[in-house]
Amino acid sequence: MRQQTKPSIVERKPSRKPKADTAKPSIWGRLDADIAQGLSDQRDIDHAAATGGDDRA
Repeated sequence: MRQQTKPSIVERKPSRKPKADTAKPSIWGRLDADIAQGLSDQRDIDHAAATGGDDRA
């Protein structure tokens, strides 16, 4: 085999596809998490009121 006259150069271009490890932020932001927390808090308040769990004197 003949020896190459020029060294080969390999150019690596970044992929345009998003990486799997980076989570794409929701278009709703934290709205869904805030609603879930609010519903959970409301359920706790309703449960305490129904069972008489309010210990105020």
